[in-house]
Amino acid sequence: MKYKQKIDIIINSCLFLVGILTIILGIIKYSDIKTIFISIMFLYSILNLAQYLMTKSSKDIEGLLTFVVSLATAIVDYNLVFNSKVLCISIMVWVSLMSVIKFIKTDYYNDRKDKMWKLRIITLIVFIISGILTSLCFNYSSNVQILVLGYFFMIHSILELIDPITKYLISK
Repeated sequence: MKYKQKIDIIINSCLFLVGILTIILGIIKYSDIKTIFISIMFLYSILNLAQYLMTKSSKDIEGLLTFVVSLATAIVDYNLVFNSKVLCISIMVWVSLMSVIKFIKTDYYNDRKDKMWKLRIITLIVFIISGILTSLCFNYSSNVQILVLGYFFMIHSILELIDPITKYLISK
């Protein structure tokens, strides 16, 4: 397994654990959604910066762009009066910007005959759909919002894990 694939798996496994922790917080009825969302965005930005710095030689700037978008989301949301509409808009904007970043990475090589390109497009579409559905589910209580947020980041981490695992299995 290549170094970049190992780093990607470790970082995305950490994101999966963040999703599980968020679900646990929802189950034990911790209801400060603003703190949880800002913490997730900040932690996600730190993880992606670490991923970028550790794999800088691969010339993949997705980690750097994700760091900037996630940190900006955390900073903007920290300064806003937070309610479910702001959370919905924040998730939609974050998912939109992340979709652009993921599409740029997917279309970087412009090889549409490659099987990895098709897989990345499918995971991008699933990411967009799950992001839209997540942002639509924020009309309920804060515990439900926290559970939905946790499930979204678990789904996102699984989608991110598909790429390095598939590359590893293809190379075998």
